[in-house]
Order: sequence, then C-alpha cells, then structure tokens
Amino acid sequence: MDELNLLRLLAGAFDRTDPPPPGLDERVMFALEADAVDTEMAWLDREVLTGSGARASEHSRTITFDSASLTVMISVVERADGRIRLDGWLAPPGPLRVELRVAARPDSVVEAGPDGRFVFDNVPRGLAQLLVQPPSGPTVVTPALAL
Repeated sequence: MDELNLLRLLAGAFDRTDPPPPGLDERVMFALEADAVDTEMAWLDREVLTGSGARASEHSRTITFDSASLTVMISVVERADGRIRLDGWLAPPGPLRVELRVAARPDSVVEAGPDGRFVFDNVPRGLAQLLVQPPSGPTVVTPALAL
C-alpha cells in the first residue's frame, strides 16, 4: 500500500470516529470575515439567564461585553413564536453605529440613541456578532455568540 492510500484510510477512520462538529466550517469562515486591522476585541464579561415573569413563553438572557473603550450589554429575548429580539445598551452612551452580523445573512445596522440604547427585532437564529463604531478609534467587536 502506498503512502497516499494509507493517508486516505487514516482520514476515513478519523472522519468516522471523530468527525468535526457540525457547522465548524461556517463558524471559522464567520470569524475570519470579521478580521479587520482597526478593531478592538470586547470580551465576554458575564452572561445571566433570566426568567420572564408573567410571560412564561419567553426566555431571555443578558450578556455583557467589555473592551478598553466601551461596554456593550444586550438582552436576548427568545419569543414563543421563535423570533429573537435583541435590546442593547452602550456605556458610555452615545449615538453610535451598531452593526449586527449574523452568519449567512445580510448584516443589519442601527444607530444607538443618545442614551446608548439600540434594538434589533426579528433576528434570525445562528452565530451573531456585534460591531460598534465609535466616532474616533477602532471598531469594537464582540465575540461570536449563538442565538
């Protein structure tokens, strides 16, 4: 048996016994698309799952991201009909451009109000990432999260 056939057999054995996770290629491509020179990475500070009180059919979680220049807090509400609403707040507040990247879908852009509040409604499920553009300095990019 030559080396090429041996490598094919070995690759087949790995594919059967330890296949890559579903969607790995999509996640890698999603992360590479956001790779830009003038960005500041935010890190996940905390994630809290919260109950919905009277609206037992809705589930939500609150996620906070921090960077050197900006804090981004979002509330992800999963509605009973399967739609997702993302409410967010920026600190320090200001009317900044906020972009929502969702894998394999067109990006959505909103402008936060003077109080730093922004909303994305009817967000599709999948990997998502926020990019916030301050008036000066690098774009703040959150890690990708699953919605």
